[in-house]
Amino acid sequence: MPTVRANGIDIWYELRGSGPTLALSHGWLGPTEDWPASVFELAEHVRLLVYDVRGHGRTTTPEDPQAYSLPAYAADLRALLDALDIERAHIGGVSQGGMISAQFAVDYPERTRSLLLCDSTAGNGLDEGSGVGSERDFQGFLDMMEHVATKYGLAELCERRIAYNRANDPHYGDHPEPAESREARDRRQYARLSLPAFVGTKRALRHRPDLTAHLRELRAPALVLVGEWDQFRPCAERDHRLLAGSRFVLVRRAGHGTDRWRPDAFGRTVVSFIQDVEAGREAGGELEA
Repeated sequence: MPTVRANGIDIWYELRGSGPTLALSHGWLGPTEDWPASVFELAEHVRLLVYDVRGHGRTTTPEDPQAYSLPAYAADLRALLDALDIERAHIGGVSQGGMISAQFAVDYPERTRSLLLCDSTAGNGLDEGSGVGSERDFQGFLDMMEHVATKYGLAELCERRIAYNRANDPHYGDHPEPAESREARDRRQYARLSLPAFVGTKRALRHRPDLTAHLRELRAPALVLVGEWDQFRPCAERDHRLLAGSRFVLVRRAGHGTDRWRPDAFGRTVVSFIQDVEAGREAGGELEA
């Protein structure tokens, strides 16, 4: 698959389908090859651009943790669009990918046809609204993970996370994918991530700009999608209120990562939203899936 030199790094990408372009950024640990098959089926309806975020997969992994930040990720995506002669795109992502998408929409509104903020947050604990508790908990979680990874290694961190989730996630057994399969994927993802990439990515997320003050200024149509059991749900509900005219979709019986929990609902919601935007139809409201 192709790689382009953009923003000083080599970015691996894949472009499928035809129609309006959806640039989709993966979550932390990624990379593109770990998207569920249902995500690639979006290419039956849109021109789907997926890529490996810096530090992940086949894209360059800088050794300096300072080379990682949300503005840098957004600039990478802009440079990739430039290299592919894509003037504007629907900009979306899941979890960390949603954070990248929000940063892109704020930094490059003229390149944003619409914003799809999935299982994610545009804040980072500065806003005093409903999402601040979740965001500050996430900050502590990131600090803890960096401490364990640097002291004991990524393999040990992975095992501790798996054990913690087994013991504390009330919906761990509700996921449609067997726990053994999910845990095996976790171990593979941690094993192929370098420590510099882990530290850089974690610091990028920990110190990301709080964008809540900018959301009211965005004029692009926006989709805010989140699972019923996702810890980011309060953040998503707040972001929906701040994004004028946005569409909020609550995915029932789903936790973090609706693309895996409810791939049918994820795909249907994304395609319907983009089709409505392209047709000039009403793209706001509050729905359940």
